[in-house]
Amino acid sequence: MTVHYREMDIKAEKLNLIEQLAKLEDIKVILQIKDLLSSQKEPIAGYKPDGGPITKSELIARAKDSNKAIIEGRVISIEDLENESENW
Repeated sequence: MTVHYREMDIKAEKLNLIEQLAKLEDIKVILQIKDLLSSQKEPIAGYKPDGGPITKSELIARAKDSNKAIIEGRVISIEDLENESENW
């Protein structure tokens, strides 16, 4: 089961982990956590509206796709969008 957290939930969880780490005295557990964190394939660059993570490479790919769409003229003006949205 995948759980999606909101940004504030994630911040609270991070603070909770920091508090727990500060109290931790077991070097084996600290090293396991360190290994787990270093094994993360890609850094998380942000979060999607649903709370899911977005990696740096995903963010770059989305930006490149957007730039390509602009170059190819696959865009809509604000005025056209407003007019179109009136018919929704």
